[in-house]
Amino acid sequence: MLSRLRGFVSRHRRKFIVGSIVIGSVIFVRYTQRKLREWQEKEIRDMLEKTKRQQHFECIERTCSQMIMSLTSTLRETVIKVLDTDAIVNKLRNGCTDKVACWNELKVLAIARSAVIIYSYTMAATLIRIQVNIMGGHMYKNIQNSSDATTENIMKIKYMSLSSQFRHNGIKKLSSLIKDKVLEITASISLKDELTLRNIEEIYWAITSSISTDSSRDPVKNLTEYMLQTECDGEEEPMLLKLINETLDLLESEEVQNITQSNIRSGFSLLVDHMSAFFTGPPTMENGKPSNGISVPGTSNQNHVNWDEKNNTESNYNTNTFFNINKVAMPMAKIIPIINGQVPDKPVPKDFQTDLLQQLVINNELKTLGANIYEAFSF
Repeated sequence: MLSRLRGFVSRHRRKFIVGSIVIGSVIFVRYTQRKLREWQEKEIRDMLEKTKRQQHFECIERTCSQMIMSLTSTLRETVIKVLDTDAIVNKLRNGCTDKVACWNELKVLAIARSAVIIYSYTMAATLIRIQVNIMGGHMYKNIQNSSDATTENIMKIKYMSLSSQFRHNGIKKLSSLIKDKVLEITASISLKDELTLRNIEEIYWAITSSISTDSSRDPVKNLTEYMLQTECDGEEEPMLLKLINETLDLLESEEVQNITQSNIRSGFSLLVDHMSAFFTGPPTMENGKPSNGISVPGTSNQNHVNWDEKNNTESNYNTNTFFNINKVAMPMAKIIPIINGQVPDKPVPKDFQTDLLQQLVINNELKTLGANIYEAFSF
């Protein structure tokens, strides 16, 4: 039997070899085609998933920008109310018994107001960027899992409302801190002292340094204390508590604090740049007043203080003379209206706050932070 089988195989050996090759080739081709088709389908699914995720992220980014603009508008109104300079200005206009005291109070309020705007805008932009991208990442994941949209919307409202702490108590606490630091640093600067733009810049850097060394009250090191209402009534859903804990972890991270501090420094640089328009040399006088519309306030018995609310207008200087901006000095009494004019009671086109807000919305560090957060929480 075995000899017959060996003989059969020997006689048809070439047929077996050719048949095996043909059958093996067919199997290999079909296997390769199936694997290639599976790979192509996977690539298409991944591409569609990536496109869908990218479109969702872009929608989140637009929402984030809108929320930052909305929140900063509210913050600006609160800062103006808390650090009200209009009442002091009206006193000076109508005549007050102690002009020196009024001007010194206006000095502190004006410097504090501009500093609080920078801190509050930066902190708000950072918080909203973190919150919206955490929520966006979880929303995308829930969409994939077909979660209950009604429950998700209720939780989203509760989560985003946590920032109401900053709009109310937080901004008052921040204003009080910065006002104390400004009062301490500017106490030795009289209204008659001649200051250059560099001197003004040094005042702001001294304020930030003093705040940074006060670790227990520094808003950058204690973002959660200023910005979030973290007390729970014990009835929160587990998902909401998870979102709160994730937000706290990010706000307390060194990366977020470094980004916030960097943007605060950029904000002060932008403020000084806006003020530099008034340090370009001696102004042309028109009817005894500088052409930039800001009269030099004094401590004499003048009964009226001229105040130009649109003090960002360019001065009409002699273009034939070159001035070193770092050597141009003005009395502190004249600089106070310039500083106060950077945060007017009513917004004006292309003012300091608009540029600061735009700078924060398009900031690459914050955008990268938001993208990384979204990426981490959307899978």
